[in-house]
Amino acid sequence: MRLIVTADLHYEFAQYRDRVDALAAEICRIGGDVLVVAGDTFAHDISLLDHCLRLFDGFQGEKLLVAGNHDLWTRTGDSFDLYDRAIPEAARACGFHDLDAGPRVVGDVGFVGTIGWYDYSFRDEALGVPTRFYEHKVAPGFARHDWRFARLLTITDDISPDGFRAGSRWMDGEMIRWGFDDRRFHQLTLDRLEAQLAEVEGGVRTIVAVTHHIPFAEMLKRKADPTWAFGNAFMGSLALGETLRRHDKVRHAVFGHSHARDARQLGPITALNVGCTYRMKRYDVIEL
Repeated sequence: MRLIVTADLHYEFAQYRDRVDALAAEICRIGGDVLVVAGDTFAHDISLLDHCLRLFDGFQGEKLLVAGNHDLWTRTGDSFDLYDRAIPEAARACGFHDLDAGPRVVGDVGFVGTIGWYDYSFRDEALGVPTRFYEHKVAPGFARHDWRFARLLTITDDISPDGFRAGSRWMDGEMIRWGFDDRRFHQLTLDRLEAQLAEVEGGVRTIVAVTHHIPFAEMLKRKADPTWAFGNAFMGSLALGETLRRHDKVRHAVFGHSHARDARQLGPITALNVGCTYRMKRYDVIEL
């Protein structure tokens, strides 16, 4: 079975759409049995999802996707409605199945998937940033220069000097609108993933897990930079990887999100981060 995987197409950036167009044309030309798009296909305007997925109309195999965090960005709507209803419906209309809505079995291979999320378990404790900053998705160095986050600095003796050198803001805090906190939504995605695994594992030879967020700490890109270290807390979660590792038939895990290509063997699981960036688009071919 030939599996083609891509991610982070970010069709919202008009200046790079020709690169997505070319990637889709190449994927349709080479063909395969299954195509996976692992999240961050668009942002804000769901019509862009339709436009992007229609580029793969010529692909004759099974077409699967999961949502990414950018896909849930909205200024006026509800992010959970995007995740739970609008994206699965739009995908279906384009001939794709949204794995967030349920697993797929192709031949003797099971495909399970979820956007995943973060619970701050990838945070660097040595950075010395209290939990309240992660919950608001604002680093101390950013909060110090933005009056909207002054309340986070009522107490400062629990923030390290390196923490104050972290100067970023994670934009999910501005663009995700729903009635969840991160840990609650994270648990919802884990529960759905666990149910999918239980549903398919008895009847398949092997399982491919598709997520947007990173499931393994070994796959984090690390730098000696407090701002980068703060951002790693939003890359994924330990529990996501632990869920996959509990199931013996999971042999492949594919994902994106960090825009950093990486492929490695983690015990029985072959883990692949596709590594598309905003400017550079690529895909991988996996023989199952």
